[in-house]
Amino acid sequence: MLISCDSHVVEPGELWLERLPAKYRDRAPRAVQDPKNHHWYFTGPDLPRGVDLTLSRNAGMTAREVDDILAKDPAAWVGARGGHDPIERLRDMWADDTVADVLYPTAGLSLLSYDDAEFQFACIQAYNNWLAEFCSTDKDRLIGLAMVPTWDIGRAVAEVERCSDLGLRGGLMWASPPDEREYSYFSDHYERLWAVAAERNFPMSMHILAGHGSKGMANYGKTLEDTFYFGFVVRGEIERTISELIVSGVFERHPNLRVVAAEAGIDYVARLEKRLDSTMKMWWHVLDHPLKMTPTEYFRRNVYCTYISDPIGLNNLRFTGADHFMWSSDYPHGAATWPNSAATVKSEFDEFGVPEEMRVRLTLTNVAELYGIDIETVREPSPRL
Repeated sequence: MLISCDSHVVEPGELWLERLPAKYRDRAPRAVQDPKNHHWYFTGPDLPRGVDLTLSRNAGMTAREVDDILAKDPAAWVGARGGHDPIERLRDMWADDTVADVLYPTAGLSLLSYDDAEFQFACIQAYNNWLAEFCSTDKDRLIGLAMVPTWDIGRAVAEVERCSDLGLRGGLMWASPPDEREYSYFSDHYERLWAVAAERNFPMSMHILAGHGSKGMANYGKTLEDTFYFGFVVRGEIERTISELIVSGVFERHPNLRVVAAEAGIDYVARLEKRLDSTMKMWWHVLDHPLKMTPTEYFRRNVYCTYISDPIGLNNLRFTGADHFMWSSDYPHGAATWPNSAATVKSEFDEFGVPEEMRVRLTLTNVAELYGIDIETVREPSPRL
């Protein structure tokens, strides 16, 4: 029995065209089919990059298999339907021994890079409303994370409260904020957001490709340089944000706030913990800093990290423990372990001799405790099936 802490919806291509206010329809992001490879891409006039939606739903298939099907029939539906159909998703989950899914956007990750705060807010609300409808199919098993607009913190607080009332279980914020000092995670710009998220037990997530540092990825898959640096930039910004939240005293001021670092793996954690602690010991003693514990203690209490397959991170559990790590299936993306998640996870655990207690924490109880998932309820098939 597994719970995935980081899976995805794949939004309908016309979601924003249909749901945005009329004044924004001409700017609405939408799906467009490329006449050359017949893939569908999420794009729009204000977006820095286009997401390949076709290769965002090919769990259990290779890219070559996808292309072969489309070469024969450009109009064919290819891939899993569970990205947009909640019943199909529940069916695929049960077949994969995954009893609950924490849901992140796919196309929607791009929206957090918008500079136009008003337009971004309209796009985010349209997404959050759609996601709440999707999850209402089975709120015990479909755990939706709202997107949170953070240009205006009053608006962010109101959206957290609204989405929490709608039944969504957490929020998605910038993986890396804009460069301006006023939006740094060292600033007090976010204080009311941290407070309401802690009060409502509403974990705040940062996911790779959901921030301002990712704007440079516009040519991912097009140029060697951008494609090469993709693997470093999007994960490096996660490490920096974790460090800033710890060092700036966010978790000292808000001890009940929980933050999730999604899809950056866990291989870096042992190194980052050691580096943060040694820096504090060597240099911070001469500075007026807000921390009453070591950085590692805040890291392990307040920050949860997700992984799909991570041999190095699992090998380092003797340094880090397993209490703030969570396994992810990444369904229905191409990197997903579906439809063989149970066997894949067991094989990796066996290879590195992960003890049974840690296995249960990594794949079940950590995520259940974080999001309030009732394990006894979800161990049975969804009543919608």
